[in-house]
Amino acid sequence: MKKMFLLLAVLTIGLSSCDLLPDGKIWDINPVVFTVEVTNLQGADLLNQDNQNSIDTSKIKALYKGEEYKCDKDPYIAMTKAYLPHFYGLRLSKNRQSNAYILQFGELDGAKSYTNEELTIQWGDGTSDKIKFNRKFRWKFNGDPEISEEWFLNDTKLSGKYVKIVK
Repeated sequence: MKKMFLLLAVLTIGLSSCDLLPDGKIWDINPVVFTVEVTNLQGADLLNQDNQNSIDTSKIKALYKGEEYKCDKDPYIAMTKAYLPHFYGLRLSKNRQSNAYILQFGELDGAKSYTNEELTIQWGDGTSDKIKFNRKFRWKFNGDPEISEEWFLNDTKLSGKYVKIVK
């Protein structure tokens, strides 16, 4: 009886220490961020205050789930290796690759599904634009994430999630 108990105890300890995931993957899922670039017909950056006829960014607001968010200027934020979503509302920042000014709204949890998630940007001149997205997120049986998204600007489907508005 003692041998059976000892064998059972060793098996229990041994099996409880096993990892159930096949290769022990750890995933950092990128958060969802609405990213908007605004230009005129000639391609001039209307969020750059140095350009003629630029939009007064202090008057730009975003409406999300009944809440209003004013536009803040983005201090440079250093990225770390591990990434958790941090909601900051609406902010004006500079795209490090294209050097264009962009509006960003977020961050929303990337490890979640969304249906008809809507953001309205009010430009401060009485006009507005509506951005909407659908996102399906699920964990596959092998432990990998599966993500699909659809993005819309004023009910017109976009080819990606980067929103470029021409005013």
